[in-house]
Amino acid sequence: MSFLAAVLASAGEVEMTDLDKNVSELKHKITNLEYDIKEAMEQRYMKFAVVSRDAASLLDTAQSYSNQINNLISRIDNQTKREVLDAMSDLKMFKSTLEENKNGLIVIEQVLEASMNLTSDSQTKLSLADRIKNLQTAQDILLNNEHLTKLDVYKPLMREHQRLTDVLHSNCISAWRKKIEWSENDKDSQDSWRVILKISGSQEDICDTVFALQHFDSLNIEVKQFADKLINLIVKPIIIQNLQVDVVKFVNISTMTLKVSNNEDEFLSAIIKKLKNVFEFLSSTLPADINEIQIMSYLGSYASQQFCKHFKDIVIFNAVPVKYHNLDNFREDLNEVLEFNKYLSELGFFEESNDELIKYIENIDNLFFTKISQLYYDRARTIIKKDLHDLVEVNNENRWTPDEDVIDDNGFCQKIFAYPQSKVSKSLLEFLDLIDTVASEMSSIPENSTWRYHDILNNITIMYCDVIPLQHCKVLEFHPQQSAVLYNNIMYFTRKLAELSPTYKNLLIVHLLEKLKNLASEILHSQCKQQITQIEKIVNQSDIILMAVNSNLGYSVEKSMSQCYELLSILSGLWKDILPSTVYCKFIGYSCNGLFECLVNKLFTLEDISATSAEQYSSIFNKIIKDIPTLFPEPKEVHRYVPKWWQLNELVYILSSSMKDIENRWADGKGPLANELKVDQIKCLLKALFQNTDRRAALLKHIMATAQS
Repeated sequence: MSFLAAVLASAGEVEMTDLDKNVSELKHKITNLEYDIKEAMEQRYMKFAVVSRDAASLLDTAQSYSNQINNLISRIDNQTKREVLDAMSDLKMFKSTLEENKNGLIVIEQVLEASMNLTSDSQTKLSLADRIKNLQTAQDILLNNEHLTKLDVYKPLMREHQRLTDVLHSNCISAWRKKIEWSENDKDSQDSWRVILKISGSQEDICDTVFALQHFDSLNIEVKQFADKLINLIVKPIIIQNLQVDVVKFVNISTMTLKVSNNEDEFLSAIIKKLKNVFEFLSSTLPADINEIQIMSYLGSYASQQFCKHFKDIVIFNAVPVKYHNLDNFREDLNEVLEFNKYLSELGFFEESNDELIKYIENIDNLFFTKISQLYYDRARTIIKKDLHDLVEVNNENRWTPDEDVIDDNGFCQKIFAYPQSKVSKSLLEFLDLIDTVASEMSSIPENSTWRYHDILNNITIMYCDVIPLQHCKVLEFHPQQSAVLYNNIMYFTRKLAELSPTYKNLLIVHLLEKLKNLASEILHSQCKQQITQIEKIVNQSDIILMAVNSNLGYSVEKSMSQCYELLSILSGLWKDILPSTVYCKFIGYSCNGLFECLVNKLFTLEDISATSAEQYSSIFNKIIKDIPTLFPEPKEVHRYVPKWWQLNELVYILSSSMKDIENRWADGKGPLANELKVDQIKCLLKALFQNTDRRAALLKHIMATAQS
């Protein structure tokens, strides 16, 4: 063997010996490292020890061993090329051992790298975006390596990842709410400020927070909440309460404060200026573009619709004048609305397709008439709801001479609607003032628009007809006086409508005046029916039927009749000083007639009346006939208002008369008895009062014969 060959052989033996030694040592070190890592992972993720070995130092050790393995594998590859066949098996064995150790180290490195990315201590100084990336890296390692799933520490690592993810999510929301702070003050507070919006942090910090919220799908919720507060705490108070806007800016801190304003200026331009200050504040403090998100556009997607609604319905609508001649100046003011709309579109708060404000102000006339209609209708409703009992006297008896009938342009006699001395509610006079205001406004607008005022007048009058009985239904049911007041109100209102201009009368006189009169009459008739129902109840509960055969019940019946009269007397006292005399007589007569009719009908049902009972009936009814006229201003005219007056009188006559007197009263069918009672009714009474004798039979036959002739 040559010298060179001997040297090479000697070197190969040395290298082989060194490789064997290094592989053995490295294998032992890796085994120790595995135990150290296992212990560290158990301490941190399974036993939750407060102090555990540093994953970074373990990772450095693992990477050092990995480098040594790579170096040894390289040396083995070089040695393999120089050695002969008999050394190949040893070298391959070394390499196989190193490859196994290397794979183990790869798993170790992955566990350590995942652990390092999950270590919260190392993330506290990182941005939210970097912390999210670390968690994503750890997640990728844990989910994309099947070898890790077989480790005992795998599930604890996954739980730790989920915990840190939840914590980071919560921190993101907390960070956002610290950067966007809202403060509210009680309305009753003595302090002038009401709302404070403070935006803190640099734009980079805000961008970082928005990115994190977007990653956790929480951006929509937070921006929506911000949009709702922007509308409810900033926009609406500026619009409704006329609050003042103050903006203060420092480095990384900007504050907007809403304060109570001592200035009552609510002009359209002033409100637009305040709202513009709000949007300038937002656009200057919030980043314009965050991860391809236009923040103002994003905010507008949640807030623009509400903003448009409040701006239209409150700001613009309130700015519309209530006088037609002011509309030209208002049209000039609307240029500021167009400029404001353009500003919000350029800012991105409005989408390009959003033309709500522009369309809303296209037809100013419609806005004007919509507003005044609403104002007049609201005013009418308010007046209608007022109490009826606050009265004022009206007197128009001397407006026309007795022989004078004033005929209007429509051929109606105005005297029909003349209202004599009576009392009406003060609220009615307010309502009439409202009618006069609307009617007078028609003279100041173009003729082609007067129909709109006609509609308003029609609707107000119809509203009065439809609403006032419902609004006061409970009062009308339990307080007869209020029925009389409302009757006066409606009839006086009817008369005033008839006096309005011919243009207005042409529209209303035919179908509304008659409707109003019918309503007034119906209200009093309804009250009378209620009183008659009470009277009938008293009569039905009395002993008036039993008294026909038991004269001892006379006192009881007399007491019941006194109750009926007392009820009518109370009604008279409530109505007499309110209703016009003729109206009072008509409706008190209607109520009295209800009593008379009830008594007459009861008598016609009796089959037998004793002589003593007949005298008692006569006495009781005579008292009623004596008392009822006192309820009327002209007692002798009572028969004009009580249709059953003479009929009851004739019944009383029969009860206290002999058959001869009755025959004379009949007068062959031409006397007062024949005028008030039918033949069947007379027959019924005669059979009840007198026994079945030839004299009674002859009288009945005579009555039948003369009635037919």
